[in-house]
Amino acid sequence: MFEISILFKIIRIKQWYKNIVIFLPLVFSLSLLNLDSIYLTIVGFIALSLASSALYIRNDILDIEFDKQHPIKKFRPLASGQISKKNAYIIFVLLLSSSLIIAAILNWQLVIVLIFLFVNTTVYSQWLKNFAYVDLLSISLNFVIRVLAGMLLLQVGISPWLVFGVFLVAFFLGLMKRKSEIIILKDAAALHRKSLSKYSIKKLNYSLLILSVLVIVTYSLYSITNDPTNDNRLIFTIPIVAIIIFRQYYLSEKSVSVKKFNEVINDKITLFAIIMYIITTILLLYSF
Repeated sequence: MFEISILFKIIRIKQWYKNIVIFLPLVFSLSLLNLDSIYLTIVGFIALSLASSALYIRNDILDIEFDKQHPIKKFRPLASGQISKKNAYIIFVLLLSSSLIIAAILNWQLVIVLIFLFVNTTVYSQWLKNFAYVDLLSISLNFVIRVLAGMLLLQVGISPWLVFGVFLVAFFLGLMKRKSEIIILKDAAALHRKSLSKYSIKKLNYSLLILSVLVIVTYSLYSITNDPTNDNRLIFTIPIVAIIIFRQYYLSEKSVSVKKFNEVINDKITLFAIIMYIITTILLLYSF
Protein backbone atom coordinates (compact mmCIF):
# COMPACT_ATOMS: atom_id res chain seq x y z
CA MET A 1 0.00 0.00 0.00
CA PHE A 2 0.99 3.67 0.16
CA GLU A 3 0.82 6.58 2.55
CA ILE A 4 -2.07 9.05 2.61
CA SER A 5 0.40 11.83 1.78
CA ILE A 6 1.24 10.02 -1.47
CA LEU A 7 -2.47 9.81 -2.27
CA PHE A 8 -2.84 13.57 -1.82
CA LYS A 9 0.13 14.11 -4.12
CA ILE A 10 -1.14 11.92 -6.93
CA ILE A 11 -4.66 13.41 -6.93
CA ARG A 12 -3.09 16.90 -6.89
CA ILE A 13 -5.49 18.67 -4.56
CA LYS A 14 -3.41 21.83 -5.03
CA GLN A 15 -4.57 21.88 -8.66
CA TRP A 16 -8.23 22.00 -7.68
CA TYR A 17 -8.04 25.78 -7.69
CA LYS A 18 -8.38 25.59 -11.48
CA ASN A 19 -11.96 24.39 -10.98
CA ILE A 20 -12.88 27.60 -9.15
CA VAL A 21 -14.04 28.98 -12.50
CA ILE A 22 -17.20 26.89 -12.02
CA PHE A 23 -18.21 29.60 -9.51
CA LEU A 24 -18.16 32.36 -12.16
CA PRO A 25 -21.76 31.73 -13.29
CA LEU A 26 -22.83 31.81 -9.64
CA VAL A 27 -21.27 35.25 -9.13
CA PHE A 28 -21.98 36.88 -12.47
CA SER A 29 -25.56 35.63 -12.76
CA LEU A 30 -26.22 37.43 -9.45
CA SER A 31 -27.04 34.12 -7.73
CA LEU A 32 -24.43 34.35 -5.00
CA LEU A 33 -27.06 35.00 -2.31
CA ASN A 34 -29.18 32.01 -3.33
CA LEU A 35 -28.47 29.08 -0.99
CA ASP A 36 -29.68 26.44 -3.47
CA SER A 37 -27.39 27.84 -6.15
CA ILE A 38 -24.46 27.89 -3.74
CA TYR A 39 -25.10 24.26 -2.78
CA LEU A 40 -25.33 23.11 -6.41
CA THR A 41 -22.12 24.90 -7.34
CA ILE A 42 -20.14 23.58 -4.38
CA VAL A 43 -21.19 19.98 -5.01
CA GLY A 44 -20.53 20.52 -8.73
CA PHE A 45 -17.06 21.79 -7.82
CA ILE A 46 -16.42 18.57 -5.88
CA ALA A 47 -17.56 16.42 -8.81
CA LEU A 48 -15.41 18.43 -11.22
CA SER A 49 -12.40 18.24 -8.91
CA LEU A 50 -12.68 14.47 -8.53
CA ALA A 51 -12.86 14.14 -12.33
CA SER A 52 -9.84 16.44 -12.72
CA SER A 53 -7.83 14.36 -10.24
CA ALA A 54 -8.76 11.19 -12.13
CA LEU A 55 -7.54 12.75 -15.38
CA TYR A 56 -4.30 13.92 -13.74
CA ILE A 57 -3.62 10.35 -12.67
CA ARG A 58 -4.37 9.03 -16.14
CA ASN A 59 -2.00 11.59 -17.68
CA ASP A 60 0.71 10.69 -15.17
CA ILE A 61 0.36 7.05 -16.16
CA LEU A 62 0.71 7.93 -19.84
CA ASP A 63 3.61 10.35 -19.28
CA ILE A 64 5.52 8.36 -16.68
CA GLU A 65 8.61 7.83 -18.86
CA PHE A 66 8.74 11.50 -19.89
CA ASP A 67 8.24 12.66 -16.30
CA LYS A 68 11.24 10.60 -15.19
CA GLN A 69 13.41 12.87 -17.36
CA HIS A 70 11.95 16.10 -15.96
CA PRO A 71 13.92 17.80 -13.14
CA ILE A 72 10.73 18.52 -11.16
CA LYS A 73 8.13 16.02 -12.39
CA LYS A 74 10.47 13.10 -11.69
CA PHE A 75 9.47 13.46 -8.03
CA ARG A 76 5.81 12.75 -8.75
CA PRO A 77 4.51 9.55 -7.07
CA LEU A 78 4.34 7.47 -10.26
CA ALA A 79 7.57 8.69 -11.83
CA SER A 80 9.47 8.21 -8.56
CA GLY A 81 7.99 4.77 -7.94
CA GLN A 82 6.17 5.75 -4.75
CA ILE A 83 2.99 4.23 -6.12
CA SER A 84 2.44 1.43 -8.64
CA LYS A 85 0.55 1.73 -11.90
CA LYS A 86 -1.97 -0.84 -10.65
CA ASN A 87 -2.84 1.23 -7.58
CA ALA A 88 -2.90 4.39 -9.69
CA TYR A 89 -5.45 2.79 -12.05
CA ILE A 90 -7.61 1.76 -9.08
CA ILE A 91 -7.62 5.32 -7.73
CA PHE A 92 -8.38 6.63 -11.23
CA VAL A 93 -11.44 4.40 -11.59
CA LEU A 94 -12.73 5.23 -8.10
CA LEU A 95 -12.37 8.99 -8.59
CA LEU A 96 -13.91 9.04 -12.06
CA SER A 97 -16.87 6.84 -11.12
CA SER A 98 -17.51 8.90 -7.96
CA SER A 99 -17.44 12.08 -10.03
CA LEU A 100 -19.94 10.74 -12.57
CA ILE A 101 -22.29 9.43 -9.85
CA ILE A 102 -22.35 12.82 -8.10
CA ALA A 103 -22.87 14.57 -11.44
CA ALA A 104 -25.75 12.25 -12.35
CA ILE A 105 -27.47 13.01 -9.04
CA LEU A 106 -27.11 16.76 -9.57
CA ASN A 107 -27.90 17.15 -13.25
CA TRP A 108 -27.61 14.73 -16.16
CA GLN A 109 -26.22 17.57 -18.27
CA LEU A 110 -23.23 17.77 -15.94
CA VAL A 111 -22.45 14.16 -16.80
CA ILE A 112 -22.24 15.16 -20.47
CA VAL A 113 -19.95 18.05 -19.57
CA LEU A 114 -17.63 15.72 -17.64
CA ILE A 115 -17.59 13.34 -20.61
CA PHE A 116 -16.56 16.25 -22.85
CA LEU A 117 -13.84 17.10 -20.34
CA PHE A 118 -12.64 13.49 -20.39
CA VAL A 119 -12.69 13.29 -24.20
CA ASN A 120 -10.88 16.61 -24.71
CA THR A 121 -8.24 15.72 -22.13
CA THR A 122 -7.77 12.28 -23.68
CA VAL A 123 -7.38 13.70 -27.19
CA TYR A 124 -4.90 16.21 -25.78
CA SER A 125 -2.87 13.52 -24.00
CA GLN A 126 -2.82 11.17 -26.97
CA TRP A 127 -2.33 13.61 -29.83
CA LEU A 128 -2.83 17.36 -29.45
CA LYS A 129 -0.09 17.83 -26.85
CA ASN A 130 2.46 17.25 -29.63
CA PHE A 131 1.39 20.33 -31.60
CA ALA A 132 2.50 23.81 -30.57
CA TYR A 133 -0.32 26.25 -29.72
CA VAL A 134 -2.93 23.61 -30.59
CA ASP A 135 -2.06 21.98 -27.27
CA LEU A 136 -2.88 25.22 -25.47
CA LEU A 137 -6.17 25.56 -27.35
CA SER A 138 -7.21 22.18 -25.96
CA ILE A 139 -6.14 23.06 -22.41
CA SER A 140 -7.95 26.41 -22.59
CA LEU A 141 -11.09 24.68 -23.83
CA ASN A 142 -11.12 22.67 -20.60
CA PHE A 143 -11.55 25.91 -18.64
CA VAL A 144 -14.48 26.90 -20.84
CA ILE A 145 -15.97 23.46 -20.14
CA ARG A 146 -15.64 24.17 -16.40
CA VAL A 147 -17.55 27.44 -16.80
CA LEU A 148 -20.19 25.63 -18.86
CA ALA A 149 -20.59 23.16 -15.99
CA GLY A 150 -21.48 26.01 -13.65
CA MET A 151 -23.94 27.49 -16.14
CA LEU A 152 -25.75 24.19 -16.68
CA LEU A 153 -25.97 23.47 -12.96
CA LEU A 154 -27.70 26.78 -12.29
CA GLN A 155 -29.52 26.92 -15.64
CA VAL A 156 -28.26 30.46 -16.19
CA GLY A 157 -26.38 32.26 -18.90
CA ILE A 158 -23.47 34.68 -18.64
CA SER A 159 -21.91 37.03 -21.17
CA PRO A 160 -20.02 35.31 -24.01
CA TRP A 161 -17.38 38.01 -23.51
CA LEU A 162 -16.72 36.62 -20.05
CA VAL A 163 -16.52 33.04 -21.30
CA PHE A 164 -14.10 34.11 -24.04
CA GLY A 165 -12.11 35.98 -21.41
CA VAL A 166 -11.72 32.76 -19.38
CA PHE A 167 -10.44 31.03 -22.52
CA LEU A 168 -7.88 33.78 -23.12
CA VAL A 169 -6.66 33.82 -19.52
CA ALA A 170 -6.19 30.04 -19.62
CA PHE A 171 -4.28 30.37 -22.90
CA PHE A 172 -2.13 33.11 -21.37
CA LEU A 173 -1.24 30.96 -18.36
CA GLY A 174 -0.54 28.03 -20.69
CA LEU A 175 1.97 30.16 -22.59
CA MET A 176 3.66 31.03 -19.30
CA LYS A 177 3.93 27.34 -18.46
CA ARG A 178 5.49 26.51 -21.83
CA LYS A 179 7.99 29.31 -21.33
CA SER A 180 8.92 28.03 -17.89
CA GLU A 181 9.40 24.51 -19.27
CA ILE A 182 11.79 25.75 -21.95
CA ILE A 183 13.78 27.73 -19.39
CA ILE A 184 13.97 24.80 -16.97
CA LEU A 185 14.64 22.00 -19.47
CA LYS A 186 16.75 23.96 -21.97
CA ASP A 187 18.12 21.56 -24.64
CA ALA A 188 16.18 18.63 -23.16
CA ALA A 189 12.82 20.40 -23.58
CA ALA A 190 11.84 18.54 -26.75
CA LEU A 191 12.61 15.20 -25.10
CA HIS A 192 10.04 15.89 -22.43
CA ARG A 193 7.34 17.41 -24.64
CA LYS A 194 7.45 17.25 -28.45
CA SER A 195 5.56 20.53 -28.90
CA LEU A 196 8.30 22.42 -27.05
CA SER A 197 10.59 22.01 -30.06
CA LYS A 198 8.18 24.30 -31.96
CA TYR A 199 8.16 27.01 -29.30
CA SER A 200 10.84 29.62 -28.71
CA ILE A 201 11.27 32.26 -26.02
CA LYS A 202 10.94 34.98 -28.66
CA LYS A 203 7.67 33.60 -30.05
CA LEU A 204 6.30 33.05 -26.55
CA ASN A 205 7.15 36.61 -25.52
CA TYR A 206 5.25 37.98 -28.52
CA SER A 207 2.33 35.64 -27.83
CA LEU A 208 2.22 36.60 -24.15
CA LEU A 209 2.16 40.29 -25.00
CA ILE A 210 -0.66 39.80 -27.53
CA LEU A 211 -2.68 37.67 -25.10
CA SER A 212 -2.15 40.23 -22.34
CA VAL A 213 -3.74 42.92 -24.48
CA LEU A 214 -6.52 40.61 -25.69
CA VAL A 215 -7.50 39.63 -22.14
CA ILE A 216 -7.74 43.25 -21.02
CA VAL A 217 -9.62 44.35 -24.15
CA THR A 218 -12.07 41.43 -23.89
CA TYR A 219 -12.76 42.09 -20.22
CA SER A 220 -13.16 45.80 -20.93
CA LEU A 221 -15.70 45.07 -23.67
CA TYR A 222 -17.62 42.86 -21.25
CA SER A 223 -17.53 45.60 -18.61
CA ILE A 224 -18.82 48.37 -20.86
CA THR A 225 -21.59 46.37 -22.53
CA ASN A 226 -25.12 46.61 -21.15
CA ASP A 227 -25.09 43.11 -19.76
CA PRO A 228 -27.77 42.40 -17.13
CA THR A 229 -25.10 41.23 -14.69
CA ASN A 230 -23.12 44.43 -14.47
CA ASP A 231 -24.79 47.51 -16.04
CA ASN A 232 -21.26 48.89 -16.59
CA ARG A 233 -20.51 48.60 -12.88
CA LEU A 234 -17.49 46.39 -13.49
CA ILE A 235 -15.72 49.09 -15.47
CA PHE A 236 -14.02 50.06 -12.20
CA THR A 237 -12.35 46.65 -12.01
CA ILE A 238 -10.57 46.99 -15.37
CA PRO A 239 -7.41 48.53 -13.82
CA ILE A 240 -7.17 45.63 -11.35
CA VAL A 241 -7.41 43.07 -14.16
CA ALA A 242 -4.73 44.99 -16.08
CA ILE A 243 -2.43 44.92 -13.05
CA ILE A 244 -2.87 41.16 -12.62
CA ILE A 245 -2.19 40.37 -16.27
CA PHE A 246 0.78 42.67 -16.76
CA ARG A 247 2.24 41.55 -13.43
CA GLN A 248 2.23 38.00 -14.77
CA TYR A 249 3.80 39.16 -18.01
CA TYR A 250 6.53 40.88 -15.99
CA LEU A 251 7.13 37.74 -13.93
CA SER A 252 7.44 35.66 -17.10
CA GLU A 253 10.46 37.80 -18.03
CA LYS A 254 12.28 36.68 -14.88
CA SER A 255 13.92 33.32 -15.50
CA VAL A 256 14.06 32.56 -11.78
CA SER A 257 10.42 33.38 -11.14
CA VAL A 258 9.10 31.12 -13.87
CA LYS A 259 10.92 28.11 -12.47
CA LYS A 260 7.62 27.04 -11.02
CA PHE A 261 4.24 27.49 -12.68
CA ASN A 262 2.62 28.33 -9.35
CA GLU A 263 4.17 31.81 -9.45
CA VAL A 264 0.61 33.13 -9.69
CA ILE A 265 -0.09 31.75 -6.25
CA ASN A 266 3.25 32.66 -4.67
CA ASP A 267 3.45 36.26 -5.86
CA LYS A 268 2.12 38.53 -3.10
CA ILE A 269 1.27 41.40 -5.44
CA THR A 270 -0.78 39.11 -7.68
CA LEU A 271 -2.54 37.57 -4.69
CA PHE A 272 -3.40 40.99 -3.29
CA ALA A 273 -4.72 42.15 -6.67
CA ILE A 274 -6.85 39.00 -7.06
CA ILE A 275 -8.32 39.44 -3.58
CA MET A 276 -9.06 43.09 -4.34
CA TYR A 277 -10.73 42.10 -7.61
CA ILE A 278 -12.96 39.53 -5.88
CA ILE A 279 -14.01 41.96 -3.13
CA THR A 280 -14.57 44.85 -5.54
CA THR A 281 -16.55 42.73 -8.00
CA ILE A 282 -18.88 41.35 -5.32
CA LEU A 283 -19.44 44.80 -3.83
CA LEU A 284 -20.19 46.33 -7.23
CA LEU A 285 -22.56 43.57 -8.32
CA TYR A 286 -24.41 43.03 -5.06
CA SER A 287 -24.37 46.36 -3.24
CA PHE A 288 -25.71 48.73 -5.86
